[in-house]
Amino acid sequence: MAWTSELQALASRNPFIETLVKQGYDIGFINAHLIIFGVPYLNASGELKYLDMISPIDLREGYLIGSPSDHKVYFAGEIPCNLDGQRVYAGTIEERRIVSDQIVGTRMLSSKPEGLRPYHSIEEKINQYLALIASPAIHKFPGVTPRRVLTKHIESAISPLKFPDTLSAREGVVELSHKLRQQKVAIIGCGGTGAYVLDYLAKTHLEEIHLFDDDIVHVHTLFRLPGVHGERQLGLPKVEALAEAYGNFHGGIKPHVERVDQTNVACLADFHFIFVCVDDAPSRQMIVQACHSASVPFVDVGMGLNKGTNGLYGFVRTAGGAPGDFDKLNGTPYLPAQNAHDEEYRNQPQIAELNALNAAMAVIRFKQYMGFFDRLTDSHAVVFDVAAMTIDETT
Repeated sequence: MAWTSELQALASRNPFIETLVKQGYDIGFINAHLIIFGVPYLNASGELKYLDMISPIDLREGYLIGSPSDHKVYFAGEIPCNLDGQRVYAGTIEERRIVSDQIVGTRMLSSKPEGLRPYHSIEEKINQYLALIASPAIHKFPGVTPRRVLTKHIESAISPLKFPDTLSAREGVVELSHKLRQQKVAIIGCGGTGAYVLDYLAKTHLEEIHLFDDDIVHVHTLFRLPGVHGERQLGLPKVEALAEAYGNFHGGIKPHVERVDQTNVACLADFHFIFVCVDDAPSRQMIVQACHSASVPFVDVGMGLNKGTNGLYGFVRTAGGAPGDFDKLNGTPYLPAQNAHDEEYRNQPQIAELNALNAAMAVIRFKQYMGFFDRLTDSHAVVFDVAAMTIDETT
């Protein structure tokens, strides 16, 4: 059986997987789910059938599988039955669990160990369900063996992420997370807000994340970057410092030590989505105009702050996020074409929480566009009032 490197690593730390293979099962580790292919079972008529048993897993260090966080498994097919035609002793409901385009569970089985305690290990959980499902079939058909996988699903496990996405598997949102696959995005401007956009996007299945910025890391930059950076990053181009840090998690980060201007703005037509995180209004206008001309959707971020007697006050703005938004935004305050006269933002660099908020709003808008999040309004701009802690939107 051809194994992926992830499955090999999983088997090396969890010996029960090799035991299942010796029993004749094909095993898959796909999108952070453990799949036991070809489990024999009986239907209500006593006929021999086969199902693929799906269980999300919780990974610890070094591909060691932790104790299960729930007691459920998923499958597609008829409900497994005992020799008398009655359902096996487990709760069964219709519930979809999408692992990949080819592997979709349509039913959920729920069975707890004796005493209704949690499972101590994934091995205990898998063995209990195999006994529950397969024992009647083995008893009635003594020579039955697991059905071998006809089609390997290695391609389903391909991802730029360097760690299995166990969070999506655990929450049952793999099919939503995969909506971002095979997409190339660009972040233009990688100071405070742009760096936080990267922080959020680096945990997704985006194929490529391109970073554009010609500035270096200064001391004040350290106060606006997510995570902890130090003296070693000082003087490095921002995009290279960020690509090095986040390249440990995502394999598709591409740094470009250059400013987007009239000489290279045409390259934006090659992307599926653009995050505009620049603080110069004429540059913003040039970039979003190019996006509009190339029919590439964008989201633009920015903030305007002033110093009052009680501290800073002002707004955090997110605009765009869908095709056609440029026509609604162009010439409005939601897409500023002129730089502000008061520049407290430049004089108060230690406002990482507003950078993070601005980035979160932009990424949510992007994920709405991609179909990950629902969207109930066609607003093309959202403004957060820092002092009032209120959010307004415009349509």
